[in-house]
Amino acid sequence: MKAVVIGSGIAGLTSAALLAKAGADVQVFEQNPFIGGITAFARKSGYCWENGPLLLSDFLPGERAYEILKSLGITVPVIQKDRGIEMPDFALWHPKEYGGRFWRRERLKELFPQDAKGIDAYYRFYENMMRVAYYGRLCEEKRNPLHKLQLFWYWQTVKKFAPLDADAVTRHFFKSEEIRSLLTCILADTCTKPSEAPGLGVPFFNIETAFDKRIPLTLRGKQIFGGYCYFKGGVEKLVAALAENITARGGKIRTSAAVTKINTKDGQVTGVTLADGSVVDADIVVASGGGREIFCDLLGLEHLDDAYRNAIENFRPMEAVFMVHLGVDFDPMQYQPSELCYYYSTYDIEKSVENVRNGVYHEGDEGFLIYIPSAVSPEMAPEGRHCVTIYTICPDTLKEGDWNDLEEKYADKLVSLAEKHIPGLLQHTKERLIMSPVAFRKLTHLKKSSFGGLTLIRDAPAPAHVTPVKGLYFVGAQSESKGGVAGVLMGAKRAFDQIKELRR
Repeated sequence: MKAVVIGSGIAGLTSAALLAKAGADVQVFEQNPFIGGITAFARKSGYCWENGPLLLSDFLPGERAYEILKSLGITVPVIQKDRGIEMPDFALWHPKEYGGRFWRRERLKELFPQDAKGIDAYYRFYENMMRVAYYGRLCEEKRNPLHKLQLFWYWQTVKKFAPLDADAVTRHFFKSEEIRSLLTCILADTCTKPSEAPGLGVPFFNIETAFDKRIPLTLRGKQIFGGYCYFKGGVEKLVAALAENITARGGKIRTSAAVTKINTKDGQVTGVTLADGSVVDADIVVASGGGREIFCDLLGLEHLDDAYRNAIENFRPMEAVFMVHLGVDFDPMQYQPSELCYYYSTYDIEKSVENVRNGVYHEGDEGFLIYIPSAVSPEMAPEGRHCVTIYTICPDTLKEGDWNDLEEKYADKLVSLAEKHIPGLLQHTKERLIMSPVAFRKLTHLKKSSFGGLTLIRDAPAPAHVTPVKGLYFVGAQSESKGGVAGVLMGAKRAFDQIKELRR
């Protein structure tokens, strides 16, 4: 079986590794001169930055993405970590002395005594949703019929929230706008309004272990909760491990090799045409990248049925980000309790997302995050120095002005805002690299920069892995996986399982 994979991001490389292990003759085509896509490092003068705060779930031993890699013979060292969060009027940093599984619950009750009963009720809902997810995974793995009964039992406790959006769920539990915003502010990262996001997702946007790595992942001997970690040495270590795995099994990876057309005959994929005019025959094509770029430009919408065409025409990718990478000659961790901290300056997440969608950039005034990757992996900076990344969401296209003209001004402002949390940041900066939406469009080859994947809007169409064209599969952040490193890796595995099923 001959297989072509378009794109060498995590989804494409995982797909290629799985196909190569299954005995396929695999070729990966990447139009950049390097592999990794958005997970490739940004580099300058000995500094390396990840294009995002890659504190990831599902990669600890026993978790789903870890097990997929293990099945391929890949083990990449990780470091379990957590993050901090600061709202306009209060902060929830992990305490120096461990305060138990529910220290955040108790801290919120101190801050908002009027909401104490609602806080307790929310945490019962949280625990039950974690169990629903746990037993749901076990049922997928078909381990024990008893798991279905346990899933049914816990589902009864939460199913009334299934029709609600995230805003409605948080209003059910809390009177305080401050708590509601605390539990939905991460949606701004995905450019999703709380009134659009699934209500049952609220606990998963706020898994307690993300805020304190000391919280046990197990409950009564069962690993109910997920943990969070970084790849030691950065996410490029995962990219390199996948690439090595592919080539060790006879697969080929070609860079600077753009696919310009997906070829079909009688509703069946036949291969691809490259920018140099050469044709590569294939029984299977797995495409990753932008949904509209792949299906409108490389394939042609006329090859799709009405349902899939509707998904391509109407799905909503996330918006862009504005990112400033700094190389500094001092230790910024003396001012920040975690390698990754979110700083919010507004409680109105709904309005913030709406403004970004309409081309209005808040210039960092409504919030940003600071990430220090070299505090986890010192090798990402020259000895005695550190990498710092500051970023915030922004419009791909500004309502007023142009990114090329304004990026330096906006970078200066973002650094000045970050200095309120890390004093001396500007004085100690030795290198600076700006990643505007224009830079991300070039990196990802998207007509509209979309960072991270699809929005988390309830019931919004998402292009499925299995397309109407026989032998053509779609993976990656703009597919039904909806984004995230672990998400697209697990999505690639689901697509591979569907390939196997359909080829029986």
